[in-house]
Amino acid sequence: MPSNEFAQCVRQHVAAAIKQHYTELGTWPSTQQLPIVYNEVYNVSFCGIENLHVFDSKKFRKVVATLEEKKLITKRQLVTSNEATVDILLDVHTSQYLQEIKTSKMKVAEVTELPMLLMLPMWLLQWRVVKPMKYMVAGTMLAAALAIERGWSINIGGGMHHAYSGGGAGWCMFSDLTLALRKIRKASQGLVSKIMIIDTDVHQGNGYERDKLTFEDSQLYILDIYNSELWPHDTSAKNAIDNMVELRCGTKDGQYLTSLESALQQASRDFQPDLILYNAGTDILEGDPLGRMSVSLEGVIQRDQMVFQHALVHTCPISMVLSGGYAAESHQAVAKSIENILTVFSLTSRDAELNQW
Repeated sequence: MPSNEFAQCVRQHVAAAIKQHYTELGTWPSTQQLPIVYNEVYNVSFCGIENLHVFDSKKFRKVVATLEEKKLITKRQLVTSNEATVDILLDVHTSQYLQEIKTSKMKVAEVTELPMLLMLPMWLLQWRVVKPMKYMVAGTMLAAALAIERGWSINIGGGMHHAYSGGGAGWCMFSDLTLALRKIRKASQGLVSKIMIIDTDVHQGNGYERDKLTFEDSQLYILDIYNSELWPHDTSAKNAIDNMVELRCGTKDGQYLTSLESALQQASRDFQPDLILYNAGTDILEGDPLGRMSVSLEGVIQRDQMVFQHALVHTCPISMVLSGGYAAESHQAVAKSIENILTVFSLTSRDAELNQW
């Protein structure tokens, strides 16, 4: 059992039972590794075309590099995900949608919001766009399981919260959060059944919300705090939200953190989850071109610490994914927040763990 504050959130007997069900998704880590999942394949890069989208599709390696520079982690301590197969994706997605992603350049361009992709051959799109997102799906699914064994986990990627069973949008191709929660329920044979999604990305998480309605998931509790003035304005998906906090453009630290704290308190009264999936978008950051809110870097760090503290107080395993973030300094915000989490909750020891390598 890990010697950190989240040791009390470990479900060791459950973890022992589910390991065998995750071999397709990646290698289960040794005790010397951290429950942080990453694969270099996550980073979408080809001929600079990815730079035409405001989302920094290479921020994942920048986050890892920053954490390495600060000697918080080494790459060998990270867990490597595999590629999610079609059979895995079919647990949530329709065969029609997956076929469109496989054969239609128009569909891939639509989901990624990059019309320029129509000029490229399909084999290149599969290799450089679709494949990275399949690896991130597996990362989110594997990270959810690792949280059961370690009490916490982070996928340095994922959080495609606009994707749903029959489609995708906003650079979100596959519904990784829904796939993760359905997998952990099956693998644990119901020992992990009550799931809470806490979504602090600036946009409404309409993808998994649609999935909740589609699958009539009464064991899923959704706390979604977002800027109500922004896309997607998915009114029907709002019916799936149990704890909705709608903010406006220009929201600053004080109002944001107070609103989140109140929502977390309400969530603890409403629902006692077996696992928290935390969608930690950094697009609430001041200056983000799509977020239009005014939360400082320190506010983002406090937000993530607040959510982890909520999980700790309620002795609940938590798994974090990165989701959106479109400011040039988004990767720095992610790295500084992860650094804070690792430090505040004693989740890694520079002297003991890093020196083992």
